[in-house]
Amino acid sequence: MMTKEQEYLEGFEKEEFEIIVYITTGWGAGGYYGDLCEVTSYFPAMVDLRSGECIVADGRVETPLGREDYKNDQYYHFADNGIYRLLVSKCVQRMLGPDMLASMNNRYLVKKVVAENASCPELEAIRAEYTRPIVIEVCGAEFLLNRRYGWYEGTVGILGGACKVSLYLDSNSKMKAKRSSARFEALMQNMEELDGKIKEHCVGRMLKAANEWKENEDDPDITADQFKENMGAPIELIVQSGGKLEIYYGDGDMFGGHAIFVNVNTRNEIVRCELAG
Repeated sequence: MMTKEQEYLEGFEKEEFEIIVYITTGWGAGGYYGDLCEVTSYFPAMVDLRSGECIVADGRVETPLGREDYKNDQYYHFADNGIYRLLVSKCVQRMLGPDMLASMNNRYLVKKVVAENASCPELEAIRAEYTRPIVIEVCGAEFLLNRRYGWYEGTVGILGGACKVSLYLDSNSKMKAKRSSARFEALMQNMEELDGKIKEHCVGRMLKAANEWKENEDDPDITADQFKENMGAPIELIVQSGGKLEIYYGDGDMFGGHAIFVNVNTRNEIVRCELAG
C-alpha cells in the first residue's frame, strides 16, 4: 500500500523537462501528504522549452519539501510577478468533475530552479499587461482591479462613513465585474433601508450577548438604540458575482473590538450575523 507521499508523487509523470514560467502569486496555497508538504505558486502563462510554445492558461507549480523544512521556512520562495526557468515534471492527466478547475490538469512539480529573472519576451509582455493598473468607475467611485484576489476594490462613502468595497469578478472572467457592479448600484439605491433591517436583526440576535460582554456589571444595560448607534455605518462590503453580500460593521467596543459580520442573500434577506475576527 502506497503512503500519501508516494500517492502524491505518483500523480506526476516521470519525464523531466524545462519550462519558463511567469508566476503571479509566489505563495498561493500548500498541502500535506504524509511526511511531505507542497507549496503552490500560480501562473497565467508558460513556455514549454521542448517545443518553444508559449501556453497562455492558468496553472500552478508545486514545490515539494519535508514538513520540518516547511515549518522552519527552509525552502525556495518564488516572488510575485517573477519569471523563472524551472526543471519540472507534469501532472498525470485525469478526468475533472464539473466543479473542478481546468488548472488541476496544468500542474507542474518543481525539480529544480534553473534560473531566476529568466529572459522571455512573450512572458515579459504578458507580465507588463498583467501588472498594468485597471480601474473602473461604479456609482461615481473608482475601483482598482486586484488580480490576486479576483475583485475590484475601492473606498466608497456609505451612510456617512468610509466603506471598503470589493466587487467580485464575473465567473470565468479576469477583468469584468458586471454582475457585482450592477448589484452594488442597485444596493446603493436602498442601502439605508437594508441598513435598518440589518441593525434590527443584529439587535434581536446579539443585544443580550453585548450586555453579557460588559466589563463592569454595574454599568446600565445597552439599549437597542445604543446598540444600533454603536454599529455605525458599514466599514466593509463584499459583493459576490452571484449577488450575495458580506457586510462588516464596527462594534463600538461592545464586543472587545470584534467586527460584526452580516451575510445577506440576493433578495436582501439577512441570513446570519456573528462576530468576526
